[in-house]
Amino acid sequence: MNFGDPINCLTYNAQRIARSMGRQMESALRPVGLTNQQFSTLTILRHYKTMSTLELADKMGVERTTMTRNIDQMHRKNWLEPAIVEDKRVRAFQLTEAGLKLQSEALPLWQEQQAKFLNSVGNNTARELVALANKG
Repeated sequence: MNFGDPINCLTYNAQRIARSMGRQMESALRPVGLTNQQFSTLTILRHYKTMSTLELADKMGVERTTMTRNIDQMHRKNWLEPAIVEDKRVRAFQLTEAGLKLQSEALPLWQEQQAKFLNSVGNNTARELVALANKG
């Protein structure tokens, strides 16, 4: 494969893959009313318990302003609530009981779609993809 040819651009192809997988995951999560990004946010907060808007944006790989909009929407739906943190200037969040319940309901749908992805790309490729994402 000629990686000097723009048609083989890594950015272009990575975005194509991400959009395709994103659409598939959105479809899988639709029965519980979540988007892929919302599920990821709930999952990250379930794991880390409390995170600031900036920390969440960094983990999600999105701009702070995008994360702020997403958090505000999820807060209005009662999935997230402000968390008490030492630095009062920091806006941090944690899951509500409703958010925790919703993440738990969505988890089997995510697991089913994740298994389809793994079946499609294979474990080695999946490991390499996660390792690559964790580099940058």
